[in-house]
Amino acid sequence: MVMACLSSQVVFGANWVTAPKISAIPIEGNYVPGLQPLPPPRVGSSPRGSIRPTPVTDEPLLISAVPDLRSIAGSPGKSIVFAEDGQNVAVIYGLFSGDPTNIMQAYVSYSTNRGTSWINYGPLSTFNARRVYPGVDAEENWNDPSDLRIQLAWHQAAQISGAYDSSPCFYAKEVSYPDGLITAAFRMPNSGTWDLWSPSIVVKDSFVIYIACNNSTFLTTNDAYMWRSTDYGETWDDGRVFFPGPLVWMWGPHMRFGSDGYIFFLWNRALESNPANFWPYYCESFDYGVTWTDPQLIWQNNPPYPDMSNVKSWWYEYDCEVVNDTPVAAVHLSSGDLDFGELLVYRPTGGQAGNWQFTGTKLVYGDSTSPLNISRYAQVAKDDRGDIFIGYQATFATSTDTALDCGMFVRDSDREGWLDWGMITFGRYAAATDQAQLEFAHNAAIVGTAPDDSAVVSFIWTNAQTYPVTGNLYYENVAVPIWWIDNTGIAESNHPVMPKASLTVTPNPFHNTIKFALAANAGPVKVSIYDVAGKLVSELKGNSSLIWNGRNNNGALVNSGVYFYSVTTKTGDIKGKVTYSR
Repeated sequence: MVMACLSSQVVFGANWVTAPKISAIPIEGNYVPGLQPLPPPRVGSSPRGSIRPTPVTDEPLLISAVPDLRSIAGSPGKSIVFAEDGQNVAVIYGLFSGDPTNIMQAYVSYSTNRGTSWINYGPLSTFNARRVYPGVDAEENWNDPSDLRIQLAWHQAAQISGAYDSSPCFYAKEVSYPDGLITAAFRMPNSGTWDLWSPSIVVKDSFVIYIACNNSTFLTTNDAYMWRSTDYGETWDDGRVFFPGPLVWMWGPHMRFGSDGYIFFLWNRALESNPANFWPYYCESFDYGVTWTDPQLIWQNNPPYPDMSNVKSWWYEYDCEVVNDTPVAAVHLSSGDLDFGELLVYRPTGGQAGNWQFTGTKLVYGDSTSPLNISRYAQVAKDDRGDIFIGYQATFATSTDTALDCGMFVRDSDREGWLDWGMITFGRYAAATDQAQLEFAHNAAIVGTAPDDSAVVSFIWTNAQTYPVTGNLYYENVAVPIWWIDNTGIAESNHPVMPKASLTVTPNPFHNTIKFALAANAGPVKVSIYDVAGKLVSELKGNSSLIWNGRNNNGALVNSGVYFYSVTTKTGDIKGKVTYSR
């Protein structure tokens, strides 16, 4: 039960309208001629589908060709949901319309076998648009035929003679998954008059909350607007101003439900007194969105840098989740649009709902006086145990891969600190695709039986850039063994420098041999290598420096994949993981 004393409240009225009835038949979409998908890059030969024996998918799974990186475009409208059964996935995105000006229509794709195959439905849109910035949400058991709650949101911003027209927002829902029996597009009341972009949608306990922001491309108000439904989207109120000015910019809403009506809402805000800087603010509701607390800067009076004059958090560069009724926010800070910067995670270390005291942990990179150009696209997922998974995109320093990839940090529900999982994609992006997007599904499904169970994190990414540089939309997942989440990593203090390991493991990933090197005075050393199921594969003994040749204790080469090591020294154990590619 969440309880709090609100500092102030914003109250909404409720004039209700009825959404359209269900369409008679599903509309199954096809690829548009002239924009066919490219074959995905292959990084291995394991069969697709089923629960994988290795933590990383061996190849990305193609969903569709897409015309532009903004086909998904970040967390404000989360574009992927993953069911708790670990198999069913729904993705909403912009597919090429065939019009070189208004390039997109909203589509939704379903997979019942964790991305092995996909069914595309659409178009959901009522007309072609330049931007649709879609979002999707569902109850965690949405694949259950008796509890179908897939909620879809998008806007339609069309250009006419080179200028944007007013942008209305739309809603639909799936009622017969995976058959594609989707309600006709429902135009959110007054949304065209208010000119709204980038909707965010959440659903819980029959309540659906829909928030979008004015983008100042046709009409300038800089306001955020909200609609509520109490019956899974069957009826809606007519919308209200959520938070008004005075603001220079207010965009990128994202929100997540907790229990008993609790909602955590994160978005980008620029004050008139500081119009060049966009920083993450949050507020909370305790009654399913009827009333809200006043906005607060997430780092409150403790900024991450001494000089914040050139620090920004762009609208697609943050994400949040509610874990055991406690909010978690991942924030990327940089100096420019589509720029690289540093990744921070904010969690409460004191206070209570309505009056949190957030502490930031800098995961990528160390302390500095301004953001270093390291990473971007902060993402958050969580599992039913309360484990937290933070995703990001970066160029990893390896001997074999200089292109962009995605990485992940993990926080165990029972321990303090963060564990660095490392890369979760391997050479997926071409070096030129420096504007690709990444999105995690919020729910990480726990599959398997203890002690061999894993938390499966699902995510999508695209290698498309700005149209006409088109690309593909891919799905992948990474299975994190529960038994592996047992180390303490980066301490949760105020923006600490990441600790330097006393062990050097190179090269990683490796093809032939890998070296485990410690200081010369380390004394007797034992290196134990385990597969992802926890089975001992190889054991090495020596002094300070040991080499593993990718063979097991019987002398046979092991399969390509991720392996875990435990290095035992006289001062303690050092644990980590390596990736072997034959």
